[in-house]
Amino acid sequence: MVWLIAFAVIYGVMIFIWSFVYLNRSHNKVNQSFLYFLSSVILWMVLSICTNYHDTSFIGLAVKTVYWYSMLNLSLFFLLFVYRFIGKTPDRWFYGLALLNTLTIFSRYLFPIDYADPTFWRLSVPVIAPIMSSIFSLPVILALFLVLREYRVTKDTRKKTQLRFIICGSGLASLVSVISEYVLPTVLRIDTHLYLMYVGILIFVVSIFVSIMKYRLLNIQTEYIYRKLFLNSSNGIIIINKNQKIVSINNTAKRILQSDTADAGNRMTDYIGDYSFETNYDQAEVTIRSGDQERFVQLTQDPIDPSDQNSAKLMTITDVTFTKLELQREKELLIEKTYIDQLTGLYNKQYLADCGDLNGENQPAKALVLLFIDVDNFKAINDDYGHLAGDDVLKTLAASIKSSIRKDASAVRFGGDEFIVLLENASGGEAYQVAERIRQSAAQLDLSRYAPNLRLSLSIGLVEGMGPVNDLIVKADRAMYRSKSNGKDRITVFSAEGP
Repeated sequence: MVWLIAFAVIYGVMIFIWSFVYLNRSHNKVNQSFLYFLSSVILWMVLSICTNYHDTSFIGLAVKTVYWYSMLNLSLFFLLFVYRFIGKTPDRWFYGLALLNTLTIFSRYLFPIDYADPTFWRLSVPVIAPIMSSIFSLPVILALFLVLREYRVTKDTRKKTQLRFIICGSGLASLVSVISEYVLPTVLRIDTHLYLMYVGILIFVVSIFVSIMKYRLLNIQTEYIYRKLFLNSSNGIIIINKNQKIVSINNTAKRILQSDTADAGNRMTDYIGDYSFETNYDQAEVTIRSGDQERFVQLTQDPIDPSDQNSAKLMTITDVTFTKLELQREKELLIEKTYIDQLTGLYNKQYLADCGDLNGENQPAKALVLLFIDVDNFKAINDDYGHLAGDDVLKTLAASIKSSIRKDASAVRFGGDEFIVLLENASGGEAYQVAERIRQSAAQLDLSRYAPNLRLSLSIGLVEGMGPVNDLIVKADRAMYRSKSNGKDRITVFSAEGP
């Protein structure tokens, strides 16, 4: 009765540990191998109770056979766990021992076995028993050798502590097993069946579980952490492998990418065209398109394990579209306040001073044509109809000038009733046509609201050259005054030979 209670307690602890690992399982191979080992241990424990009953039926023999297989493969599952824990790929030693273990299991059918006794090495042939026992112990011996070697070479303090737990747990479990199966039955003539074996296995499993909880031996994600801190994080988070494919993506990242279909297995370049896995982004701003909409996102990307060049990378993604557009709007408002003439809506003289020198030191030389425009007899308009009427005339003229030039040309209110038009990469003939169009449009403006016969005329100076702009303004101004001197309402091309 006492042994049954002890078994129930041990079994309950094992089920608790198995449930914890299963519910918090991840794609980490160490987690998976530990779960395989736990599952085989629990299966072996349950079936070991069943084999105590002398059931020779087909079902009874099948249960006992599964029991043998689960018990005899425990050492292999432990070896697989150690391989994955130390980061070692299963090699010829692993596969060789697995093959030897399997052949030994099948070879037992060549020898008589008492099914009433669940321990496989208590065979009727005395020589065979220790040989088979040694063969099934080889994976454990190799596993302990690998653990001890890793403990000796690693310089990671945390990993040394983890390995120490495994060594102590394995050592105690082995000691209890030897006492249970060799010392007690042979020396003291005490048969504890498999109960002390359960204790040994429990010691080993608990030692690893303590490492899980206290030293993070396994990369376990609890449901709370995964759901709350990843899937529902306010920050967009994406895990990407070396093939540029998404491993995991949270809801915020899907919302930023505006794609509910973005999921594991999809390529990152399907959503961010110029994405590069090799680049470790540091708040880098990239542009993405969603239909006809252009949006701006900020990326930060770093490897999850910097020491592993093939490590997956963790990307945080932030939508900065609103901030970007706000900054652009503020910039436009600043430009408008600084460089836009409030009356006419054209650029002002400050713009020309700060931005107008298109052939500055760091700019390639460009062919420029500059028009200097002055309204003829504008003072008379102010005197006869008032300054408000004069302002209205200037606004109307500015709109006419803007509609008469190309979109890439700049129209500037230079001061008072003087305007400048700056044309890039235009020939003198093309510029003269623009000037003529401006002059004719001004003459056709309807100003009858002030006087029936009121008409505007413009005196225009035109100069062509490579700049600087200030020199062109001086020359175009001189040409404009020649237009004034020659009767107004005309265009004059600057000539160095003129007065």
